Amino acid sequence: MQQAQAPLVELDARIAESEHAIARGYRIMPATEARTTLHICAWPKEPVLFCTRHTPATRETRVAVDTGSEQANLDRLRAERSAVAEATAQRVASCNAV
Repeated sequence: MQQAQAPLVELDARIAESEHAIARGYRIMPATEARTTLHICAWPKEPVLFCTRHTPATRETRVAVDTGSEQANLDRLRAERSAVAEATAQRVASCNAV
């Protein structure tokens, strides 16, 4: 039964995310940036050296949303949810009938 309801749960999460984006006016997206760190390198038979290390870092960034297109997307998701809810109800009913 959980497997039959999985698409519905996913749609609910996407609808909630879209509603939050419209309410805030922005969406929080992950962004990867390169960070350079300095550390001490110790080499055999040589003086201590400073070395750099380049590592990727992920941070959250705010991206403005077009509320008109986001509202259209939300309406589409809600319509899709209605169709999926009907299909899910039929699947669950057929499982219960067996």
